[in-house]
Amino acid sequence: MRLATLELNGTGTAAAVLRDETAMVVRDSAGRVAYPDVGALLAAGDAGLASARRALDDGDEQPYGPGAVRRPILAPGAIFCVGLNYRTHITEMGRELPTHPTLFSKLSRALTDPYVDIDVPVAGAACLDYEGELVAVIGTRARNVDAAEAMRHVAGLTVLNDVTMRDYQWRSPQWFAGKTWERSTPVGPAVVTLDELGDLDARELVVTVNDAERQRARLGDLVFGVTELVADISRIVTLEPGDMIATGTPGGVGDAMDPKGYLGDGDVVEVRIDGLGSIRNRINVRP
Repeated sequence: MRLATLELNGTGTAAAVLRDETAMVVRDSAGRVAYPDVGALLAAGDAGLASARRALDDGDEQPYGPGAVRRPILAPGAIFCVGLNYRTHITEMGRELPTHPTLFSKLSRALTDPYVDIDVPVAGAACLDYEGELVAVIGTRARNVDAAEAMRHVAGLTVLNDVTMRDYQWRSPQWFAGKTWERSTPVGPAVVTLDELGDLDARELVVTVNDAERQRARLGDLVFGVTELVADISRIVTLEPGDMIATGTPGGVGDAMDPKGYLGDGDVVEVRIDGLGSIRNRINVRP
């Protein structure tokens, strides 16, 4: 299933199942919207997923456009991010392969929707960069799980652009200041359940800027895959439904180019992953 959150003509949001060009809103037995977003659907556990399957089988289909698609999880409880996790990116940044995941976090208010313009204050626009990433979305609570059972706790996968203000990132040893600017990180368009995806390692992530390719990598280039990351983070803290793990970016970021390939006003960035879809956002630099 492709689980998404849609805006309903200004009357609120709803979790829905996408199929081709149509959507089926997940409703309760009285025909009301059952869940305001995919996060609430996942928090409902088996009942939420069962409602989504019923919507897919028997729900009323309705057309939808990109403007109606919100980020799948409007306010996740936790967003875990992994730095330096593709071999190509580690090489281009002049570092050695890590022995443990490099973890940092974002606030949920840093997220934005998959097709909206990203407004960037001038203060954060000098060294503005893109980072296309695969995201694992937690479906059931996980604490101290091992890699062999980790995927049982993953609801599905989605796409993210870790838009980064490099000058703020490098101004201290901690990356937080460059990684969590408000409404700077688009994610979506849907959480795709694992039963639709098959072999992840063979799938490709591609990033373009103004339709020119900047990043391309197979997911098999990850140093720490989804199973290892879920297991590692679950030893540190309990993972809850709707939590997100952004798994890192491959080589080709603007900061590693000569001359630098930073983003500017009007640039359009697209991140796509085979089987998951794409997100596409225009950069607006404002006073």
